[in-house]
Amino acid sequence: MSKNNPHLLKSNSLFALFCLSYLPLFFLLILKLGIANFNYLHFHEISTESLITFFEKFGFVTILIILGSYGMFGTYITLKNIKQKESNAIPAKVASVKLKNEEALSYLTSYVLPLLISGAIGTFEYATFGVLFFLYYKLYSTSSLILINPILNMKYGLYEIEYISGTKQKSALIISQHKWIDIDDEIKILKLSHKLYFAY
Repeated sequence: MSKNNPHLLKSNSLFALFCLSYLPLFFLLILKLGIANFNYLHFHEISTESLITFFEKFGFVTILIILGSYGMFGTYITLKNIKQKESNAIPAKVASVKLKNEEALSYLTSYVLPLLISGAIGTFEYATFGVLFFLYYKLYSTSSLILINPILNMKYGLYEIEYISGTKQKSALIISQHKWIDIDDEIKILKLSHKLYFAY
């Protein structure tokens, strides 16, 4: 039994995919905080006082923008690298298939709590968000949630399949650029983690 992390994707790619999955939440929080602090959004001479005000009112927004940008750029590079490795994929025949895109809907429920925060947002709310964000990432990076991504699933199909490779029948969760996969389809799959694959 291996004690190593089964993911073949590197940690920076996992974190980019995780950040991308929360992109709608980032956008909504940026919008909410931007509206709440709109009166502070005007040019002023650069001074210690103005920098402190900026970090108090827009420091969290800046962090969210950085995370969102990293998620988009990092995921783009990750998918580009995966697509370039098609020659390493193994042929497989689909024996049974179940569409799993609806799983992304339950993922969206984790967006609700931060958006219910009303009134002033201070150190406690930021700390709470940071702790939950870290815990979500640790769970995400060691589970099938890596492929359950509301943004990614808008373009890529997510399926739970039984497939035949050689003489053996196995099960897997796959993400594919093909929006429709059916029984008896011939596909090529590249392993991303334990029972998680990208299908060409």
